[in-house]
Amino acid sequence: MQAARLTQVATSAIVRQAARSGAALTGRWRRLSGPGDRSVAWAVTAALIVLVGLPLAAMLAHLAFPQLYLGSLQLGTFDLFSDLWERSLWRNAVRNSLLLGLGTMVLGAAIGVGLAWMRHHWRFPGSGLIDFSAWFVLVMPSFIIAQGWVLFARSGGTASLLGIPWAGDVIFSLPGLILVMSLANFPLAYLAFSAALQWDVSRYEHAARLSGARPWTVFRAIRLPLLLPALLAAGILVFVDTIGDFGLPAAFISVFRFPLIPYVIRTEIQTVPVSFEGAAVLAAVLVSMVAVAIAIQIRVLRGGGRDFLTAAATPRQRPRPRFWPLLSAITFAFLGLAVFAPLGTSLSVSFMERYGAGLSWDNLTLANYQAVLSSGSALLPALKNSFGIAFAAAAIALVIGFLAAYLLAYSGHRLRRFIDVASTVTLAVPGIVLAVGYIFWWNQRWLADIGIQVYGSGWAIALCSAAASVPIAVRVLLGAMSQTPGSFLSSAALQGAGLWTRIRAILLPLTLSGLLSAGLAVFATSVFDLAITTMLQPPGFPTIPVIIDEHFRTVQYEWATAATVVVCLITAAVIVTVRFSARRLFRSYFETTTETSRS
Repeated sequence: MQAARLTQVATSAIVRQAARSGAALTGRWRRLSGPGDRSVAWAVTAALIVLVGLPLAAMLAHLAFPQLYLGSLQLGTFDLFSDLWERSLWRNAVRNSLLLGLGTMVLGAAIGVGLAWMRHHWRFPGSGLIDFSAWFVLVMPSFIIAQGWVLFARSGGTASLLGIPWAGDVIFSLPGLILVMSLANFPLAYLAFSAALQWDVSRYEHAARLSGARPWTVFRAIRLPLLLPALLAAGILVFVDTIGDFGLPAAFISVFRFPLIPYVIRTEIQTVPVSFEGAAVLAAVLVSMVAVAIAIQIRVLRGGGRDFLTAAATPRQRPRPRFWPLLSAITFAFLGLAVFAPLGTSLSVSFMERYGAGLSWDNLTLANYQAVLSSGSALLPALKNSFGIAFAAAAIALVIGFLAAYLLAYSGHRLRRFIDVASTVTLAVPGIVLAVGYIFWWNQRWLADIGIQVYGSGWAIALCSAAASVPIAVRVLLGAMSQTPGSFLSSAALQGAGLWTRIRAILLPLTLSGLLSAGLAVFATSVFDLAITTMLQPPGFPTIPVIIDEHFRTVQYEWATAATVVVCLITAAVIVTVRFSARRLFRSYFETTTETSRS
């Protein structure tokens, strides 16, 4: 207690002194790059090269040198690229991924944009449920949502009990997959478009109408161009997430054969004989699709900056329209379709003795939960392994993310640009592709010869999960650091405080809330990461998503859904416990953060 009180007093004194020093020191501080900054910059750069750069470079190198993992530098013939159109499985996977991605981009963006328009233009009962459904679906793993839809639409499932047996024919088709993926990915479009509707800029429209423009002309010439960046961002985000998603094909493969690139990549790696070359080609195709989509967005928006907000902009007022009952009905119907149809089905199945026998008293049981939690259950060792991986990934991502965010926010080091790009690139790289890169890099013979054996251990999953989560940590912490003036740090530096003293006494207390949010987000994401875990899981090392997926694919639906509910409850309990404990242990730090934000 005495140490904590002294730390608080020292922190308060430094912050007060830094505030008196003025913001004029910030510019000078950003131009300075002391030894501490240089050390941190090189350390973060090295970590990002190991976590991100080398695996992706190894994947690209395998396109030119197919036997690189065996230590051979013999140049390949690139014949596999021509096989894209000769192998029916590959050809169908590429075509299906494009069709699913484009269809979901259109429908998912339309749903997200439509809901955002309703939410930010009108006030009606239940409007807040749109935000709830968007965030709830966003944080749920895609394979859990997809499994819920499979259970809903299968013969004898919830759809049959509701008197709509034809739902299976609809869901297990290309239009049905587009609908399912749109309902799973609409939050990306909703959040992207909502950001463009926060402010009222109707004065432009009023000016056009006073000039004689008709309503359609006003929308086409003024409103639509102003919203174009948000529309493109919504569509591209949905497309990129859809074509790289591994959860949907993993869940649907048992009932509907519709090959997609991510699942075929897994097949190339995990079947005998192993085809690393084929996996590299398909991964390159997937990355190329993502790159083309992003390039199109950049091309369309080039030279089209639309910084239309001025001091006259005000928060949008939302009147209650006459047709508010219709808007409320649409909201509740959508909530039932997007959330309760898949997830409610999974919850109900977890209490059934036999799936397909219906939701009746005679068919209700707790035996599934007893089996999941029994001493010989396959879930218990998987819980230990997956939670250990999640905590390790969160720790690694937090350390790298915090230092990277510090450099991006306060340092003027020449490596800032590289760190910015390297800490963001995995946002555009599907998890399945990153996992393939880890196999190529860490499975090389010369690494084993010098005693480095990452591949084939849980550390491969932890490092890959951390690499995929670094962008989350960096962006969350950048938001927290944006509220901390650089003059605080520069003033402390001019008084002789070293780098680690400034971080420990100033930056950590003021960004503790952001650190907590980033760490818990990475933890929750890593627990359920099916793509990375499936590709890198070593033999005899069970993990939560793979165990659930295996039971689901072998039609043990009752066990799989009960395990899903148990893991979700444990994960939520860990998050709540950590947040509560951190706020109790570091109450003064959270109060300092709140006071600084208000000032």
